[in-house]
Amino acid sequence: MFEALFDRRLKPSGAFADELRAAGYDPARASAKYPTQIWVRCLELARTHAYATLELSDAYRHIGREFTRGFLDTLSGKLIGAAIPFMTPKSFLRRLANYMRMGRNDDALTFDLADETTTSVVAVVHNPSAVPGGFVAGMIDVAMEKLKTNHSIVIEQKTPFDYVLRISWG
Repeated sequence: MFEALFDRRLKPSGAFADELRAAGYDPARASAKYPTQIWVRCLELARTHAYATLELSDAYRHIGREFTRGFLDTLSGKLIGAAIPFMTPKSFLRRLANYMRMGRNDDALTFDLADETTTSVVAVVHNPSAVPGGFVAGMIDVAMEKLKTNHSIVIEQKTPFDYVLRISWG
């Protein structure tokens, strides 16, 4: 996860890199897994250093896109990326919770689809690590681009841990 966002896409230097190390991520001493709290702290640092001028949700959406593009360049990501064009938007979204759990010890994360139609779903998300809905929307944006489908995502943040994504395509 860290490699995908920071090493492959954002490539932090200077104060940004120093603050990431202070938060617990040092690319020179990278670990296979990190506590989710470090991930969330580092996402906030990415927002303040790379997207400080954007609204909070927009900034996280950009970070989610960058993360997914970086992830798709990793070995695991290439395998998933090769499968995405053969999925429908709905089948991708059904798999998304499993993809989101990769590299995390977060069994409490839920991503449940409701109100499914042929061109839309409502994703009800409980994310105890408080990764913002904008980040997840950015992840979905990249997958929908690979599916070559126009889409829209409306984020309804209920609490820091709970949100609804209204996703439609056509």
